[in-house]
Amino acid sequence: MTLITTTVAFLLAVPALAATSAVNSSLGGEKVACAMFRLKYPEQTYYPGSAGYVYETQSVYWSATTFNGPACIFVPQNAQQVSLAVTTMTLTLSKFAVRGGGHMPIPGYNGIDSTGILLSASNLTALALSSDKSTVSVGPGNRWGDVYSYLAPSNLAAVGGRVGHVGVPGLLLGGGISFYSSQHGFASDNVVKYQCVLSSGIVVEATASNTYSDLFWALRGGGNSFCIVTRFDLKTVPSSEVHIGIAQYDQSQSKSYLDGVYNFGKYSAPADPKAAIIPTILTFPSVGLTVYAAAKFYDSLTDSPTAFENFTAPRLPPVADSYALQPLASYIAATDALQPNGLRQAFRTLSSLVDREAVQGIHDTFISQVSSKLTSVAGLQASITFQPVTKSFLQKSVDSGGNPQGVDISKAPFFWQVINLTWQNSSDDAVVQAAADEITAAINAFLAQKSLSATYLYMNDAGKGQPVFQSYPATNLRKLKTIRAKYDPLSIYTNLLVGGWKVADA
Repeated sequence: MTLITTTVAFLLAVPALAATSAVNSSLGGEKVACAMFRLKYPEQTYYPGSAGYVYETQSVYWSATTFNGPACIFVPQNAQQVSLAVTTMTLTLSKFAVRGGGHMPIPGYNGIDSTGILLSASNLTALALSSDKSTVSVGPGNRWGDVYSYLAPSNLAAVGGRVGHVGVPGLLLGGGISFYSSQHGFASDNVVKYQCVLSSGIVVEATASNTYSDLFWALRGGGNSFCIVTRFDLKTVPSSEVHIGIAQYDQSQSKSYLDGVYNFGKYSAPADPKAAIIPTILTFPSVGLTVYAAAKFYDSLTDSPTAFENFTAPRLPPVADSYALQPLASYIAATDALQPNGLRQAFRTLSSLVDREAVQGIHDTFISQVSSKLTSVAGLQASITFQPVTKSFLQKSVDSGGNPQGVDISKAPFFWQVINLTWQNSSDDAVVQAAADEITAAINAFLAQKSLSATYLYMNDAGKGQPVFQSYPATNLRKLKTIRAKYDPLSIYTNLLVGGWKVADA
């Protein structure tokens, strides 16, 4: 166990803070904190109007819904500087947000307005492979594309995100679905150590067997209520090349496509843990067009003749297909362009049992609801993705020590769906967000009527207000609340750290 105290930094901070407070007694706490950051780290503190401020508030974010205007931005370079930031914001009672990759599209979940400070992980981008190459240490400023590119020369990968510009910390703290999940569980099940800053400013390392083993468990899907993680040590997996690519199908093939989605979730995925798929239905209501796509992944140098038989000729001939043997890093880099920054985005999550009627009903409800509610919204693109979750996936989580999600294996397999709405203009925000809630409610009503609902809600695909922690087992939620109170008795990461789903509020 490594325990690094920040007493010196704290003592240095207090006199500077006191002096600044005396000069700026009429200012809000966030302005005092910003002044202190500028005094101590001028090159890492950005104010409105600077190039660094513009970059950190706009360029980094995937969704324009989360562009923001904090009082200032502090960009720490190591865990000790994160510690200084936390103690400073605690002493000044400043609200703050923490941003890793900036992919979550909910306003205020990875950013803040002028009432607070943005703590950016942009400089926390260290990557280091252990001497035996069994683990990789990853700073929270990295994206998954960075991780895969770093590991590729060693013929390795990690159990991480399926989109390259998704940030490392957000995916892992919410659990994380990976192409490798049927073989290795949630991405968070493959973290072996967290370095993080407690609300007291103390920097600790948490593992499954040390003094902080309860904190380690909580971080495997418990979100941001416990500490700020400054390093993740992840298991690596062998990966020189994999079979991977995206197939596309015409809307006239919808029935066969939905047959394929069901059959993969029910039979193919459980039969072969090396196979993974992301079946996505995209609809453009203004032109009445729907496109069916499937990102296919097979973790072997030798392709499977059966894993994707329901998505290939003769059963379902694609109109285009990029599936090929290639490094995972190459695929990730090429597909990042499919999700450009700067548009407006919204997520909603659902879950169901794997059932053919469920697949059809979800599809039909989604298409009809989008068409009736969103046709007039400029540039509107809507998609729904079916994410197969096997017993093997969930059993791997149990075998690795378990996690807060506590998904009921006995009812697997599941589909965890994500709705993604994309549009252009801020004037349409209220209409789109309301429609997202209504579409989700309509699908959930259908599933409930047919007794096809599943309870778990995946945090990383959820929309604001969705009851994520209420979908965890009650005993796990109580345990999370106890751990939160133990490590953050003053509720700094609940009340001052804005955004995200808070266990105390569930």
